[in-house]
Amino acid sequence: MGDFIGNLKGESRILLVGGAELVGEFMRKQLVDEMILSIIPTVLGKAISLFQTGNPEVKLKLTNIQQYGQIAQLHEQREK
Repeated sequence: MGDFIGNLKGESRILLVGGAELVGEFMRKQLVDEMILSIIPTVLGKAISLFQTGNPEVKLKLTNIQQYGQIAQLHEQREK
């Protein structure tokens, strides 16, 4: 996956939809500038984790909140 991610540098926008392994690879390469997290009011017994242990800390600033019915969507930008 590393070669694939390395080839994406310089692209204008990339949408990641996946679990902890995919997000972690992009975070370790400092390729995450923005996150949009959707919170759905359903507790799942089992689910794919969004983050793995050992990921670098990324400071984010909340820039917008939108609501779509019962779904809350948080827009966050990486602090510079």
